[in-house]
Amino acid sequence: MSGTGAPPSGSACAEPHWRPALDRVGRLTPREQETFLLLAEGLSNEAMAQHLHVSERTVRAHVAAVMEKLELGSRLTACLASYIFLTERRSDAPPGELDKSRS
Repeated sequence: MSGTGAPPSGSACAEPHWRPALDRVGRLTPREQETFLLLAEGLSNEAMAQHLHVSERTVRAHVAAVMEKLELGSRLTACLASYIFLTERRSDAPPGELDKSRS
């Protein structure tokens, strides 16, 4: 062990452990998908609640459901997965297509 914090040899190109979660986004309800996308913005539960017009308790329930269905162990990994999902979706979507889904 080198103590540098660098990944062990041979794992530098390994896929992040949360990457398979992106294949499970279809398991989410429309409201959970909306919550999942908001995680990419790094919003607090309070800010997400205001955006979704629900209580913070409901947001916590949606975030918990997202993490369970996507098999993610932390909010941070859910945020990372959401950001990558949104970024990849944006690069694959026809111009203006993603904007329609966020209105």
